Amino acid sequence: MINLYYNNAYKWKEKNNIFTIGYVIYKNVLYEDEDFLNLVINLKDNIKSIVKEFTGYFAIVIQNQEETILISDIIRSFPVFYTKNGDITDDISLISGELNELSLEELLHCRWISFDDTIYKDVKQIENAQIVVIKKGEIYKEKYFNYQNDDKNTICSYEELDKIYTNIVHKMFKYLNGKTAVIPLSGGQDSRLLLYYTKKLGYKNIISYTYGNKNSDEVKISKKVAEFLDVKWYFIEYKRKDCRQIYNKDFPKMADYFGRGYSIPCIQEVEAIRKLKKDKILNDDCVIIPGFTMDFLAGNHLSSKFIKNEQLSKKILKEEIYKFNYNLSHKENNIFDKKLEEKFNICFDDNNIDIKSAVNIFDTYDFEERQAKYVTNAIRVYDYYGLKWYLPFWDKEIISFWSKVSIKDRYQRKFFINFVNYKYLDLMKYAPVYKKETNVARKNIFSKLKYIILKYYNDPLNFYYYFKYSKYLKYAIIQKNTQYSYFVANDYVKYIKNKEKRNGRRIN
Repeated sequence: MINLYYNNAYKWKEKNNIFTIGYVIYKNVLYEDEDFLNLVINLKDNIKSIVKEFTGYFAIVIQNQEETILISDIIRSFPVFYTKNGDITDDISLISGELNELSLEELLHCRWISFDDTIYKDVKQIENAQIVVIKKGEIYKEKYFNYQNDDKNTICSYEELDKIYTNIVHKMFKYLNGKTAVIPLSGGQDSRLLLYYTKKLGYKNIISYTYGNKNSDEVKISKKVAEFLDVKWYFIEYKRKDCRQIYNKDFPKMADYFGRGYSIPCIQEVEAIRKLKKDKILNDDCVIIPGFTMDFLAGNHLSSKFIKNEQLSKKILKEEIYKFNYNLSHKENNIFDKKLEEKFNICFDDNNIDIKSAVNIFDTYDFEERQAKYVTNAIRVYDYYGLKWYLPFWDKEIISFWSKVSIKDRYQRKFFINFVNYKYLDLMKYAPVYKKETNVARKNIFSKLKYIILKYYNDPLNFYYYFKYSKYLKYAIIQKNTQYSYFVANDYVKYIKNKEKRNGRRIN
Protein backbone atom coordinates (compact mmCIF):
# COMPACT_ATOMS: atom_id res chain seq x y z
CA MET A 1 0.00 0.00 0.00
CA ILE A 2 1.23 3.48 -0.90
CA ASN A 3 -0.98 6.28 0.39
CA LEU A 4 0.53 9.78 0.19
CA TYR A 5 -1.70 12.82 0.56
CA TYR A 6 -1.22 14.47 3.95
CA ASN A 7 -0.13 18.03 3.17
CA ASN A 8 -2.33 21.09 2.80
CA ALA A 9 0.16 23.25 0.88
CA TYR A 10 2.36 20.95 -1.19
CA LYS A 11 0.73 18.18 -3.18
CA TRP A 12 2.14 14.78 -3.99
CA LYS A 13 2.51 14.14 -7.72
CA GLU A 14 2.46 10.62 -9.17
CA LYS A 15 3.16 8.92 -12.47
CA ASN A 16 4.27 5.36 -13.25
CA ASN A 17 4.49 4.49 -9.52
CA ILE A 18 6.86 7.39 -8.87
CA PHE A 19 5.75 9.91 -6.23
CA THR A 20 7.27 13.31 -5.46
CA ILE A 21 6.52 16.28 -3.23
CA GLY A 22 8.30 19.60 -2.73
CA TYR A 23 10.87 21.33 -4.90
CA VAL A 24 14.54 21.23 -5.85
CA ILE A 25 17.13 23.37 -7.56
CA TYR A 26 19.24 21.14 -9.81
CA LYS A 27 21.93 22.51 -12.12
CA ASN A 28 20.67 26.01 -11.29
CA VAL A 29 17.12 25.24 -12.49
CA LEU A 30 14.07 25.19 -10.18
CA TYR A 31 11.83 22.11 -10.40
CA GLU A 32 8.47 21.96 -8.62
CA ASP A 33 5.22 19.97 -8.93
CA GLU A 34 5.01 18.11 -12.28
CA ASP A 35 8.39 19.45 -13.36
CA PHE A 36 10.00 17.86 -10.32
CA LEU A 37 8.15 14.59 -10.92
CA ASN A 38 9.31 14.47 -14.54
CA LEU A 39 12.87 15.24 -13.47
CA VAL A 40 12.86 12.24 -11.11
CA ILE A 41 11.32 10.02 -13.81
CA ASN A 42 14.13 10.97 -16.18
CA LEU A 43 16.82 10.44 -13.53
CA LYS A 44 15.34 7.43 -11.72
CA ASP A 45 18.02 4.95 -12.80
CA ASN A 46 20.73 7.10 -11.18
CA ILE A 47 18.64 8.89 -8.57
CA LYS A 48 20.62 7.47 -5.61
CA SER A 49 23.75 9.27 -6.71
CA ILE A 50 22.18 12.34 -8.33
CA VAL A 51 20.14 13.25 -5.23
CA LYS A 52 23.41 14.48 -3.69
CA GLU A 53 23.30 17.34 -6.18
CA PHE A 54 19.78 18.47 -5.25
CA THR A 55 19.23 21.64 -3.24
CA GLY A 56 15.75 21.97 -1.83
CA TYR A 57 13.04 20.33 0.24
CA PHE A 58 11.43 17.15 -1.01
CA ALA A 59 10.51 13.50 -0.60
CA ILE A 60 10.61 10.82 -3.30
CA VAL A 61 8.99 7.37 -3.43
CA ILE A 62 9.81 4.99 -6.31
CA GLN A 63 8.05 1.64 -6.55
CA ASN A 64 9.62 -0.94 -8.81
CA GLN A 65 8.65 -4.55 -9.34
CA GLU A 66 11.10 -5.90 -6.77
CA GLU A 67 11.75 -2.97 -4.46
CA THR A 68 10.47 0.34 -3.14
CA ILE A 69 12.85 3.29 -2.70
CA LEU A 70 12.25 6.20 -0.30
CA ILE A 71 14.40 9.35 -0.35
CA SER A 72 14.33 12.36 1.98
CA ASP A 73 16.02 15.75 1.78
CA ILE A 74 18.87 16.66 4.14
CA ILE A 75 16.51 17.93 6.85
CA ARG A 76 13.66 15.44 6.25
CA SER A 77 11.11 18.24 5.79
CA PHE A 78 8.40 15.89 4.45
CA PRO A 79 7.99 12.92 6.84
CA VAL A 80 7.26 9.50 5.35
CA PHE A 81 6.53 6.29 7.26
CA TYR A 82 7.00 2.68 6.22
CA THR A 83 6.85 -0.95 7.30
CA LYS A 84 8.97 -3.90 6.20
CA ASN A 85 5.88 -5.17 4.32
CA GLY A 86 6.14 -2.21 1.97
CA ASP A 87 3.36 -0.02 3.36
CA ILE A 88 4.25 3.63 2.65
CA THR A 89 2.38 6.72 3.84
CA ASP A 90 2.79 10.23 5.20
CA ASP A 91 -0.19 9.67 7.55
CA ILE A 92 1.04 7.34 10.28
CA SER A 93 -2.49 6.58 11.48
CA LEU A 94 -3.03 4.51 8.32
CA ILE A 95 -0.42 1.92 9.35
CA SER A 96 -0.75 2.14 13.12
CA GLY A 97 -0.17 -0.83 15.41
CA GLU A 98 1.04 -1.64 18.89
CA LEU A 99 2.34 1.41 20.74
CA ASN A 100 6.03 1.67 21.53
CA GLU A 101 6.17 2.61 25.22
CA LEU A 102 9.83 3.68 25.08
CA SER A 103 8.96 6.07 22.26
CA LEU A 104 6.15 7.61 24.29
CA GLU A 105 8.58 8.12 27.17
CA GLU A 106 11.02 9.76 24.77
CA LEU A 107 8.36 12.28 23.74
CA LEU A 108 7.98 13.20 27.42
CA HIS A 109 11.73 13.46 27.96
CA CYS A 110 12.93 15.31 24.87
CA ARG A 111 9.97 16.26 22.58
CA TRP A 112 10.78 13.89 19.68
CA ILE A 113 11.42 10.22 18.98
CA SER A 114 15.00 9.53 17.94
CA PHE A 115 16.39 7.61 14.97
CA ASP A 116 13.88 5.71 12.81
CA ASP A 117 11.47 4.81 15.63
CA THR A 118 7.90 6.11 15.92
CA ILE A 119 5.08 5.75 18.43
CA TYR A 120 4.32 2.33 16.88
CA LYS A 121 6.64 -0.68 17.26
CA ASP A 122 6.47 -1.88 13.65
CA VAL A 123 6.31 1.51 11.90
CA LYS A 124 9.49 3.34 10.95
CA GLN A 125 10.14 6.93 9.84
CA ILE A 126 12.56 7.96 7.14
CA GLU A 127 15.42 9.98 8.58
CA ASN A 128 17.19 13.00 7.12
CA ALA A 129 19.28 12.61 3.94
CA GLN A 130 18.35 8.97 3.84
CA ILE A 131 17.73 6.43 1.10
CA VAL A 132 15.59 3.50 2.27
CA VAL A 133 15.14 0.42 0.09
CA ILE A 134 12.43 -2.11 0.97
CA LYS A 135 12.94 -5.43 -0.81
CA LYS A 136 11.29 -8.77 -0.05
CA GLY A 137 10.58 -7.86 3.56
CA GLU A 138 14.09 -6.56 4.20
CA ILE A 139 15.05 -2.92 4.80
CA TYR A 140 18.33 -1.38 3.58
CA LYS A 141 19.35 2.15 4.56
CA GLU A 142 22.11 4.55 3.56
CA LYS A 143 22.93 8.22 4.06
CA TYR A 144 23.93 10.48 1.16
CA PHE A 145 24.80 13.48 3.37
CA ASN A 146 26.30 13.68 6.86
CA TYR A 147 26.97 16.74 8.96
CA GLN A 148 30.59 16.82 10.12
CA ASN A 149 32.63 19.55 11.78
CA ASP A 150 35.82 19.73 9.69
CA ASP A 151 37.72 22.05 12.08
CA LYS A 152 41.09 21.78 10.27
CA ASN A 153 42.33 25.24 11.21
CA THR A 154 40.77 26.56 8.02
CA ILE A 155 40.78 30.35 7.87
CA CYS A 156 37.17 31.45 7.45
CA SER A 157 36.56 35.03 6.39
CA TYR A 158 33.60 37.36 6.79
CA GLU A 159 33.84 38.14 3.09
CA GLU A 160 33.36 34.46 2.19
CA LEU A 161 30.39 34.15 4.55
CA ASP A 162 28.84 37.30 3.12
CA LYS A 163 29.16 35.85 -0.38
CA ILE A 164 27.51 32.59 0.70
CA TYR A 165 24.57 34.35 2.37
CA THR A 166 24.17 36.39 -0.80
CA ASN A 167 24.16 33.21 -2.92
CA ILE A 168 21.60 31.36 -0.84
CA VAL A 169 19.25 34.36 -0.70
CA HIS A 170 19.45 34.68 -4.49
CA LYS A 171 18.46 30.99 -4.68
CA MET A 172 15.52 31.87 -2.46
CA PHE A 173 14.54 34.66 -4.86
CA LYS A 174 14.45 32.08 -7.65
CA TYR A 175 11.90 30.08 -5.69
CA LEU A 176 9.88 33.15 -4.62
CA ASN A 177 9.59 34.46 -8.18
CA GLY A 178 7.79 37.61 -7.06
CA LYS A 179 5.64 36.03 -4.34
CA THR A 180 5.35 37.75 -0.97
CA ALA A 181 8.29 36.86 1.27
CA VAL A 182 6.95 36.57 4.83
CA ILE A 183 9.62 36.56 7.53
CA PRO A 184 8.71 35.74 11.16
CA LEU A 185 10.76 38.30 13.07
CA SER A 186 12.03 37.74 16.62
CA GLY A 187 14.28 39.88 18.78
CA GLY A 188 17.23 37.57 18.11
CA GLN A 189 19.93 37.29 15.47
CA ASP A 190 18.76 34.77 12.88
CA SER A 191 15.56 36.32 11.55
CA ARG A 192 17.08 39.81 11.35
CA LEU A 193 20.00 38.43 9.34
CA LEU A 194 17.53 36.87 6.91
CA LEU A 195 15.44 40.04 6.70
CA TYR A 196 18.55 42.16 6.20
CA TYR A 197 19.81 40.17 3.21
CA THR A 198 16.36 39.83 1.67
CA LYS A 199 15.87 43.59 1.82
CA LYS A 200 19.40 44.72 0.92
CA LEU A 201 19.62 42.38 -2.06
CA GLY A 202 16.65 44.15 -3.57
CA TYR A 203 13.59 41.96 -3.05
CA LYS A 204 10.57 44.26 -3.07
CA ASN A 205 7.66 42.17 -1.85
CA ILE A 206 8.45 41.59 1.84
CA ILE A 207 6.44 41.62 5.04
CA SER A 208 7.36 40.53 8.57
CA TYR A 209 5.44 39.66 11.69
CA THR A 210 5.99 39.18 15.43
CA TYR A 211 3.63 37.72 18.00
CA GLY A 212 3.23 37.39 21.74
CA ASN A 213 3.24 39.85 24.63
CA LYS A 214 2.85 43.46 23.53
CA ASN A 215 4.94 44.67 26.50
CA SER A 216 7.93 42.39 25.89
CA ASP A 217 11.34 43.65 24.84
CA GLU A 218 11.37 41.04 22.09
CA VAL A 219 8.38 42.65 20.40
CA LYS A 220 9.85 46.14 20.75
CA ILE A 221 13.19 45.06 19.27
CA SER A 222 11.51 43.26 16.37
CA LYS A 223 9.55 46.39 15.53
CA LYS A 224 12.74 48.46 15.54
CA VAL A 225 14.48 46.00 13.19
CA ALA A 226 11.58 46.24 10.73
CA GLU A 227 11.59 50.05 11.01
CA PHE A 228 15.33 50.24 10.40
CA LEU A 229 15.04 48.09 7.26
CA ASP A 230 11.83 49.80 6.13
CA VAL A 231 9.83 46.57 5.97
CA LYS A 232 6.11 46.33 6.70
CA TRP A 233 5.65 44.75 10.13
CA TYR A 234 2.59 43.17 11.75
CA PHE A 235 2.11 42.34 15.41
CA ILE A 236 -0.28 39.69 16.68
CA GLU A 237 -0.98 39.94 20.39
CA TYR A 238 -1.55 36.57 22.03
CA LYS A 239 -4.61 36.79 24.28
CA ARG A 240 -5.64 34.11 26.76
CA LYS A 241 -9.15 33.63 25.40
CA ASP A 242 -8.05 33.26 21.76
CA CYS A 243 -5.12 30.94 22.52
CA ARG A 244 -7.08 28.62 24.82
CA GLN A 245 -10.01 28.50 22.41
CA ILE A 246 -7.95 27.34 19.44
CA TYR A 247 -5.94 24.90 21.61
CA ASN A 248 -9.03 23.31 23.15
CA LYS A 249 -10.98 23.22 19.89
CA ASP A 250 -8.31 22.13 17.40
CA PHE A 251 -5.79 20.13 19.46
CA PRO A 252 -6.81 16.71 18.02
CA LYS A 253 -6.33 17.98 14.45
CA MET A 254 -3.09 19.75 15.33
CA ALA A 255 -1.81 16.72 17.25
CA ASP A 256 -2.26 14.47 14.23
CA TYR A 257 -1.03 16.94 11.61
CA PHE A 258 1.89 18.45 13.55
CA GLY A 259 2.96 15.48 15.67
CA ARG A 260 2.83 12.73 13.03
CA GLY A 261 3.77 10.10 15.59
CA TYR A 262 7.36 11.26 16.10
CA SER A 263 7.32 14.79 17.62
CA ILE A 264 5.25 16.80 20.01
CA PRO A 265 3.21 19.40 18.07
CA CYS A 266 5.05 22.71 17.55
CA ILE A 267 2.09 25.04 18.03
CA GLN A 268 3.82 28.29 18.96
CA GLU A 269 2.82 30.11 15.78
CA VAL A 270 -0.70 28.70 15.43
CA GLU A 271 -2.51 31.76 16.76
CA ALA A 272 -0.31 34.15 14.77
CA ILE A 273 -0.83 32.36 11.44
CA ARG A 274 -4.55 31.88 12.11
CA LYS A 275 -5.01 35.59 12.77
CA LEU A 276 -2.90 36.69 9.79
CA LYS A 277 -4.91 34.38 7.53
CA LYS A 278 -8.21 35.57 8.98
CA ASP A 279 -7.25 39.22 8.43
CA LYS A 280 -6.20 38.33 4.84
CA ILE A 281 -2.64 39.51 5.39
CA LEU A 282 -1.46 36.06 4.32
CA ASN A 283 -2.77 34.29 1.23
CA ASP A 284 -1.75 31.56 -1.21
CA ASP A 285 0.72 33.98 -2.85
CA CYS A 286 2.81 34.12 0.35
CA VAL A 287 5.87 32.05 1.25
CA ILE A 288 6.88 31.85 4.92
CA ILE A 289 10.66 32.08 5.40
CA PRO A 290 11.78 31.33 8.98
CA GLY A 291 15.38 31.65 10.15
CA PHE A 292 15.54 28.08 11.44
CA THR A 293 18.87 26.47 12.35
CA MET A 294 21.26 29.40 12.17
CA ASP A 295 21.47 29.15 15.93
CA PHE A 296 22.66 25.54 15.69
CA LEU A 297 25.11 26.06 12.82
CA ALA A 298 26.74 29.05 14.50
CA GLY A 299 27.37 27.01 17.67
CA ASN A 300 25.06 28.47 20.30
CA HIS A 301 24.39 24.97 21.68
CA LEU A 302 28.02 24.11 22.51
CA SER A 303 28.88 23.96 26.20
CA SER A 304 32.15 25.05 27.78
CA LYS A 305 33.13 21.38 28.23
CA PHE A 306 33.87 21.24 24.51
CA ILE A 307 36.22 24.21 24.76
CA LYS A 308 38.26 23.64 27.90
CA ASN A 309 39.44 20.10 27.17
CA GLU A 310 41.36 18.24 24.49
CA GLN A 311 39.62 15.04 25.49
CA LEU A 312 36.29 14.26 27.09
CA SER A 313 35.05 11.19 28.89
CA LYS A 314 32.35 9.38 26.94
CA LYS A 315 30.16 9.44 30.02
CA ILE A 316 30.28 13.25 30.16
CA LEU A 317 29.53 13.39 26.42
CA LYS A 318 26.40 11.32 27.01
CA GLU A 319 25.41 13.61 29.88
CA GLU A 320 25.83 16.65 27.61
CA ILE A 321 23.53 15.08 24.99
CA TYR A 322 20.95 14.39 27.68
CA LYS A 323 21.34 17.80 29.32
CA PHE A 324 20.72 19.69 26.08
CA ASN A 325 18.11 17.44 24.50
CA TYR A 326 16.48 15.24 27.15
CA ASN A 327 15.65 18.06 29.52
CA LEU A 328 11.86 18.08 29.49
CA SER A 329 11.30 15.63 32.32
CA HIS A 330 12.89 15.25 35.75
CA LYS A 331 13.00 11.46 35.27
CA GLU A 332 16.23 9.57 34.66
CA ASN A 333 17.32 9.35 31.02
CA ASN A 334 19.36 6.13 31.25
CA ILE A 335 16.52 4.13 29.64
CA PHE A 336 17.70 5.67 26.35
CA ASP A 337 21.38 4.67 26.75
CA LYS A 338 21.06 1.62 24.51
CA LYS A 339 19.56 3.67 21.67
CA LEU A 340 22.39 6.19 21.83
CA GLU A 341 25.07 3.52 21.94
CA GLU A 342 23.60 1.71 18.94
CA LYS A 343 23.29 4.96 16.99
CA PHE A 344 26.93 5.96 17.44
CA ASN A 345 28.38 2.46 17.84
CA ILE A 346 29.98 3.50 21.09
CA CYS A 347 29.98 2.53 24.75
CA PHE A 348 29.54 5.73 26.73
CA ASP A 349 30.96 4.26 29.93
CA ASP A 350 34.49 3.50 28.81
CA ASN A 351 37.61 5.56 28.08
CA ASN A 352 37.88 9.10 26.75
CA ILE A 353 37.26 10.55 23.32
CA ASP A 354 39.09 13.34 21.51
CA ILE A 355 37.23 16.64 21.56
CA LYS A 356 36.65 16.86 17.80
CA SER A 357 35.00 13.43 17.76
CA ALA A 358 32.95 14.37 20.82
CA VAL A 359 31.68 17.55 19.16
CA ASN A 360 30.85 15.64 15.98
CA ILE A 361 28.73 13.15 17.93
CA PHE A 362 27.03 15.96 19.84
CA ASP A 363 26.41 17.95 16.64
CA THR A 364 25.25 14.91 14.69
CA TYR A 365 22.61 14.18 17.30
CA ASP A 366 21.50 17.81 17.25
CA PHE A 367 21.39 17.97 13.44
CA GLU A 368 19.66 14.64 12.79
CA GLU A 369 17.32 14.65 15.79
CA ARG A 370 16.63 18.02 17.40
CA GLN A 371 16.80 20.03 14.18
CA ALA A 372 15.22 17.50 11.79
CA LYS A 373 12.58 16.05 14.10
CA TYR A 374 11.61 19.06 16.23
CA VAL A 375 12.87 22.48 15.11
CA THR A 376 12.12 21.99 11.42
CA ASN A 377 8.83 20.29 12.28
CA ALA A 378 7.56 23.78 13.16
CA ILE A 379 6.95 24.30 9.42
CA ARG A 380 3.89 22.06 9.79
CA VAL A 381 1.95 25.04 11.10
CA TYR A 382 2.51 26.80 7.78
CA ASP A 383 1.38 24.02 5.48
CA TYR A 384 -1.45 23.20 7.94
CA TYR A 385 -2.90 26.57 6.92
CA GLY A 386 -2.09 25.97 3.24
CA LEU A 387 1.00 28.19 3.16
CA LYS A 388 4.25 27.29 1.41
CA TRP A 389 7.64 27.83 3.02
CA TYR A 390 11.37 28.05 2.27
CA LEU A 391 14.29 27.28 4.61
CA PRO A 392 17.32 29.25 3.34
CA PHE A 393 19.66 28.42 6.21
CA TRP A 394 19.42 24.67 5.50
CA ASP A 395 21.17 25.15 2.18
CA LYS A 396 24.17 22.78 1.91
CA GLU A 397 26.39 25.73 0.96
CA ILE A 398 25.89 27.44 4.30
CA ILE A 399 26.13 24.15 6.21
CA SER A 400 29.47 23.46 4.52
CA PHE A 401 30.85 26.86 5.55
CA TRP A 402 29.91 26.54 9.21
CA SER A 403 31.30 23.00 9.39
CA LYS A 404 34.74 24.54 8.70
CA VAL A 405 34.55 27.16 11.47
CA SER A 406 36.60 26.11 14.49
CA ILE A 407 34.90 24.89 17.65
CA LYS A 408 36.32 27.81 19.60
CA ASP A 409 34.94 30.31 17.10
CA ARG A 410 31.51 28.65 17.14
CA TYR A 411 31.36 28.60 20.93
CA GLN A 412 28.88 31.25 22.12
CA ARG A 413 28.50 32.20 18.43
CA LYS A 414 31.72 34.20 18.52
CA PHE A 415 32.33 34.16 14.77
CA PHE A 416 28.68 34.87 13.98
CA ILE A 417 28.41 37.84 16.34
CA ASN A 418 31.61 39.33 14.97
CA PHE A 419 30.27 38.82 11.45
CA VAL A 420 26.94 40.62 12.00
CA ASN A 421 28.78 43.49 13.69
CA TYR A 422 31.04 43.63 10.65
CA LYS A 423 28.09 43.49 8.26
CA TYR A 424 25.53 45.78 9.91
CA LEU A 425 26.82 47.36 13.10
CA ASP A 426 24.42 50.26 12.65
CA LEU A 427 21.43 47.89 12.85
CA MET A 428 22.90 46.11 15.89
CA LYS A 429 23.26 49.43 17.69
CA TYR A 430 19.79 50.62 16.71
CA ALA A 431 18.11 47.39 17.82
CA PRO A 432 20.29 45.41 20.29
CA VAL A 433 19.55 41.70 20.39
CA TYR A 434 16.97 40.49 22.89
CA LYS A 435 18.60 38.60 25.75
CA LYS A 436 16.59 35.68 27.08
CA GLU A 437 16.15 35.21 30.80
CA THR A 438 18.74 32.92 32.38
CA ASN A 439 17.85 30.52 35.16
CA VAL A 440 18.49 32.18 38.51
CA ALA A 441 18.15 30.29 41.79
CA ARG A 442 15.18 31.50 43.87
CA LYS A 443 16.06 31.39 47.56
CA ASN A 444 12.63 31.08 49.19
CA ILE A 445 9.11 29.86 48.50
CA PHE A 446 7.77 33.37 47.98
CA SER A 447 10.29 34.30 45.28
CA LYS A 448 9.69 30.94 43.58
CA LEU A 449 5.92 31.46 43.63
CA LYS A 450 6.30 35.00 42.27
CA TYR A 451 8.50 33.68 39.46
CA ILE A 452 5.94 31.00 38.57
CA ILE A 453 3.07 33.47 38.41
CA LEU A 454 4.98 36.09 36.42
CA LYS A 455 6.20 33.45 33.97
CA TYR A 456 2.62 32.67 32.98
CA TYR A 457 1.53 36.27 32.51
CA ASN A 458 4.77 37.91 31.36
CA ASP A 459 6.25 35.38 28.94
CA PRO A 460 7.62 37.37 25.95
CA LEU A 461 5.64 35.25 23.49
CA ASN A 462 2.69 34.40 25.77
CA PHE A 463 3.02 30.71 24.90
CA TYR A 464 1.47 29.72 28.22
CA TYR A 465 -1.86 31.27 27.25
CA TYR A 466 -2.65 28.08 25.33
CA PHE A 467 -3.13 26.40 28.73
CA LYS A 468 -5.46 27.07 31.64
CA TYR A 469 -3.82 28.88 34.53
CA SER A 470 -4.90 26.17 36.98
CA LYS A 471 -3.28 23.51 34.80
CA TYR A 472 -0.10 25.57 34.58
CA LEU A 473 0.07 25.95 38.38
CA LYS A 474 -0.39 22.20 38.85
CA TYR A 475 2.59 21.38 36.65
CA ALA A 476 4.67 24.25 37.99
CA ILE A 477 4.10 23.67 41.71
CA ILE A 478 3.43 19.94 42.08
CA GLN A 479 5.59 18.60 39.25
CA LYS A 480 8.08 21.49 39.43
CA ASN A 481 8.11 22.06 35.70
CA THR A 482 7.44 25.39 33.98
CA GLN A 483 8.65 24.43 30.51
CA TYR A 484 6.11 25.29 27.85
CA SER A 485 6.88 22.14 25.85
CA TYR A 486 6.19 19.96 28.90
CA PHE A 487 2.49 20.81 28.75
CA VAL A 488 2.26 19.99 25.04
CA ALA A 489 4.18 16.74 25.48
CA ASN A 490 1.87 15.51 28.24
CA ASP A 491 -1.24 16.43 26.28
CA TYR A 492 0.11 14.78 23.13
CA VAL A 493 0.96 11.48 24.83
CA LYS A 494 -2.42 11.42 26.59
CA TYR A 495 -4.11 12.08 23.26
CA ILE A 496 -2.23 9.21 21.59
CA LYS A 497 -3.17 6.74 24.34
CA ASN A 498 -6.82 7.83 24.41
CA LYS A 499 -7.01 7.55 20.64
CA GLU A 500 -5.68 3.99 20.76
CA LYS A 501 -8.24 3.08 23.42
CA ARG A 502 -11.03 4.47 21.27
CA ASN A 503 -9.76 2.33 18.41
CA GLY A 504 -10.08 -0.73 20.63
CA ARG A 505 -6.36 -1.33 21.17
CA ARG A 506 -5.06 -2.37 24.56
CA ILE A 507 -2.66 0.03 26.26
CA ASN A 508 -0.14 -1.35 28.75
